[in-house]
Amino acid sequence: MSKTQRVSMTLGLIGMVMAWTMLVADPATSQDRPQKKVPDAKRDLEQTTFMRKKLEASSQILEGLTSEDAKLIIKGAKALVEMSAAEKWQVQNNVMYRQFSGEFQRSAKSLLEAAEKENYDTAALKWIDATMKCLECHKFVRGTRLAEGKN
Repeated sequence: MSKTQRVSMTLGLIGMVMAWTMLVADPATSQDRPQKKVPDAKRDLEQTTFMRKKLEASSQILEGLTSEDAKLIIKGAKALVEMSAAEKWQVQNNVMYRQFSGEFQRSAKSLLEAAEKENYDTAALKWIDATMKCLECHKFVRGTRLAEGKN
């Protein structure tokens, strides 16, 4: 497979993931949501900052995939692997959350391994897999928080 074909395939897959993400995204804006209690605000800000770093790592991976820059993919994948082991990552302590978290960690490690081998096709698929695991977990956490009466 030529470099042009790989890039085209990668961009096509990325486009599909982005389209799917837009379909399942939480449509509520911050203005639509009730204000959170003050004690939760600090914890939520820390969690938001942590999740933004996860998004930055994912953006590095995407940039690395589109430019076939293994070092950039490795940098982003290492960040995801390290973050997924951090205490801040564990927002819930139940069987389902641990299952989602473990699946994400395995996907991120597989992505890192593919990037280290400069296997861009496999890395692209593993990035999509990790992204899907992330989306599934976020959907679960939102549902759990709603069921518990939290924002």
